[in-house]
Amino acid sequence: MVFRLVMGMFVFFLPLFGELEHVVRKNETLGGIANRYGVSTSSLQALNGISNPNLLFVGKKLKIPSGQNQQITYTIKKGDSLGSIASRFGVKLSTLASINKISRPDLIKAGQKLLIPIKGSSVKPNSLLSSSTIGSLNKIRPHSSKWRRIVIHHSATPVDDAMNMHRVHKARGMKNGLAYHFVISNGSRKAYDGEIFIGDRWRGQLDGGHMKKLSDNQTSIGICLIGNFELRAPTNKQMNSLEGLCEYLMTKCKLKANQVTTHKVHHPNHTVCPGKFFSLSLLKKRISS
Repeated sequence: MVFRLVMGMFVFFLPLFGELEHVVRKNETLGGIANRYGVSTSSLQALNGISNPNLLFVGKKLKIPSGQNQQITYTIKKGDSLGSIASRFGVKLSTLASINKISRPDLIKAGQKLLIPIKGSSVKPNSLLSSSTIGSLNKIRPHSSKWRRIVIHHSATPVDDAMNMHRVHKARGMKNGLAYHFVISNGSRKAYDGEIFIGDRWRGQLDGGHMKKLSDNQTSIGICLIGNFELRAPTNKQMNSLEGLCEYLMTKCKLKANQVTTHKVHHPNHTVCPGKFFSLSLLKKRISS
């Protein structure tokens, strides 16, 4: 076993026939491991045949893509499109189609295997968001110069959903309804645990309605997690979705981890939102790794 200092901390790997092998430790995420070795999360996921990156367990041995691995194999899943796959791995759709000799990108099917180039990626892949969520987000062009921070909230209700919140906020006089740009479900009502709702304010790049000051609403992306975190912590799936969404928004809007905050931290003595059981420090470790 060999220890190496990477990005200020010791990680360990086993040499395996010329490849690196990393042994997963407690609290590690696939994205964090990928960042430490300077590889993409999606290439790490595909090389190790990981279908669900959220089910990473302590002790699992991961092969790390090396300089010799110019391509990896990806198996198309239901709901994938060639465009969403290209976006996830940070390659051009035309490049992906050319390498795999695909003349009709609209005719790919589940179970089909694709060769994915893993070098020269200019876009950070994001395995914590579903291909459908990434596809929906990619249809929106953020005004990157407008947004200066991401602010996390909780709904303070154990059961709720984005559409109900939209109706309530509109009834309170908010012209654009839902005060937040995004809502992440805890699985209550019809939404599944960790589901991300993209609000009209984000689709239209409108000011938020989630902060007290007008200037803050004009520059802050609002993300609300369903739940009362004064009573209990967010679900694991909510935190995974939040991590993935923050990383996506940070890339698109050129934000750093220190520009991700909570309602309470940004506006002290005004609110307890998002509650004592939400850990901003833990989130920052996840999006900074």
